[in-house]
Amino acid sequence: MTESDMTGSKLVFIDIDGTLADENHIVPESAKTACARAQANGHKLFICTGRSVPKIERNILDLGFDGVVSVAGAQANIGDKLLFQHLVSPEAIDAAMAYFAEHHIESYQWQGADGMYISEGYRRHLESKGKTWNRGEFARFWHLLDEVEVPAGSTLGHTIHVSKGSYFTGPELDVSFENTQHDLAPWFELVHGSYDKISPNNGELLINGIDKGTAVRDVASLLGYAIADTIAIGDSDNDTAMLKAAGTSVAMGNAIHGIQAFCDIITTDIRDNGLANAFKTLGLA
Repeated sequence: MTESDMTGSKLVFIDIDGTLADENHIVPESAKTACARAQANGHKLFICTGRSVPKIERNILDLGFDGVVSVAGAQANIGDKLLFQHLVSPEAIDAAMAYFAEHHIESYQWQGADGMYISEGYRRHLESKGKTWNRGEFARFWHLLDEVEVPAGSTLGHTIHVSKGSYFTGPELDVSFENTQHDLAPWFELVHGSYDKISPNNGELLINGIDKGTAVRDVASLLGYAIADTIAIGDSDNDTAMLKAAGTSVAMGNAIHGIQAFCDIITTDIRDNGLANAFKTLGLA
């Protein structure tokens, strides 16, 4: 008998950006209350985000989730306990770096448990937005790729340990998202990222065969939940895999990329208590 059979417990996976937290990284009070009530009712809540753990604000982690799926499904933790971790192969990193150089893609980053490795172009973007990337709670986790010491005879891919990449281009496109998706297919699964407001041409580079959907299945299996007792809540294309994998899928009212078409439930906008209303509809809180 599984844990969910014994308790009626659901295993809920919640995206951060646009789902749990708004564009200012603020979690609505209604969402905080709903999450606490759902846990009090015996349900388990996991963050399921494209971010690496070092890029998740402490005030979000301090809300007390039961676990965290990070780097788009490549890693899962319950507290300090690592459930699983997948790394991008050195060859894939080197292939992407060569591709970025060839096609003048200057703004990109690699993310993993060690932090965020960013290009000079991405650094300039952060500074232009007034982001204090090298100060505050995340400062020690930011690394400039130009400053990574690659041993003689080695490559960047063999030097850094990361679980996903992401990029965006300038307004003058050298290659489209579809071009990049096709060209990097031997090494990566490409999905639209969360940079739409910065550039319409952006993407996340996921390890082939690993995504938020495989994480939903693997975490459920490890914790003894049937897929029918899993719920996923998201707002964009990079949530597609988990929404399709879960027993019940919920699209936020502010969802983009057409994900509403295949979700079981569409809740209200994040600014209109979207998460709390989803929990109410689902009978979680």
